[in-house]
Formats: sequence, structure tokens, C-alpha cells
Amino acid sequence: MKSVSILCRGQSLKYIEKSEKSDVVVLVNRFGDELKTFPKVVEYITDSEVYLCTSGTPGELDTLNKFGFFDSFTPTKMIRPYLNEIANTHINLQNSIGVQDTFLSNAHKEYMYQIENYKYPYTYPSSGIAALSYVVLECDFDVVNIIGLDFYETISNSSFYAAGDDHEHADWGKDGHMQEVVTRLVMNHPNKQFNMISTAEKHLHDVKNFKNMNFIKVEI
Repeated sequence: MKSVSILCRGQSLKYIEKSEKSDVVVLVNRFGDELKTFPKVVEYITDSEVYLCTSGTPGELDTLNKFGFFDSFTPTKMIRPYLNEIANTHINLQNSIGVQDTFLSNAHKEYMYQIENYKYPYTYPSSGIAALSYVVLECDFDVVNIIGLDFYETISNSSFYAAGDDHEHADWGKDGHMQEVVTRLVMNHPNKQFNMISTAEKHLHDVKNFKNMNFIKVEI
């Protein structure tokens, strides 16, 4: 059984010890602060193949560089949360690590949104959702672990993120679009086992009841 773990930056990342280690881990967006704050996350990703999924904005790899991530780990994929057609446009993606950009195939169009006057014809509601969709739709993993995808649900105005970042804002899909994509991915891939650790509750009733989803609700 080949396994993958999607590591997002939400508060539930603090419970990473509840998740089985996997063959591959995918780190989503800026992740250096999480590695610095939570040594258990560093331990979790050690000895696994590492993919990155980043949007390519300037400075996005800065916290990883500051942590010294690239001195100890050699990512094998740089996943971009965009369709391949974006590669032929004027978009400028930061990539200073020498790993070829991997864009999403047209198989994703079925799961992506089309928003009037948005900058891209097709889009996912977050990079975390794009990373999850990539490993489900384009890879051959039997087991998919999801940690830190908390859908921007917070308690008492706490940070969206495990490392306490307070300068970032929620993606546009925070009010149900993210949960809808997760639900459809799990529903349409009954032969894959999904294990999810999250602080979230909203819009997740259906996906929590699928036979191929093991959902663990954690409290912060």
C-alpha cells in the first residue's frame, strides 16, 4: 500500500503524531515556521520523499530557506496549483530550487471552479485543495493522509495557522467550496483510503460518513 500525507498549515498540524508516516509527504505553501515550531513535523517528514505545492509568489520559499530546509531535504516535485495552460502565459512563478514545475492536468477541470472575471479560467479554492487533488487524480497512492487542513475555522479569533501567523487572510473558498472538493474527491475514489485530522466541523457531515474516510476531530 503506497501512502501520501498532505501537510497543510492549520492548527490540527499540532496532532501530527496521530497520523501514520507515509512514503511521500506534500508540504503546502510557506512551511518553514511550522518546521521551526514543531520538531515532530520534522521527524514526521524525515525518511519520506518530499513534494512541495506552492503558488509561486515572491518570497514564498523564504521561511523554508531560513529554516535550512533545503540543506536537509531534497524535494522531488514542485506542484503548482494551476492548470498546465498557465505555464504558457505571462505568469512569473518563483522557483529557486531547480525542481521543474509540475502543473495540473485537465483532469482537474471537473473539480475546479470557474469564477466570473477571476484571474484564471479554472481555479481551486486553496493550494491545499490543489495538492490533495493532485495526489488523488494524478498519482497512484492507496492511502491519503490529510493533516492541517482546517478550512480556516478558528476559535476565539485565534490564528488560522499552527505557527500563529497573523498577517495572512483566508482563501476565497473558506465558506464551503474547499469542503465540497474534498467531499467529491473522497466520494469518487472509493478504492482509496482517506485519513483526515482536522479541527473543522462545517460542511463536512457527508464526507465524514463515507466508508473510505477515517475522520478525526481534534480540539485546540
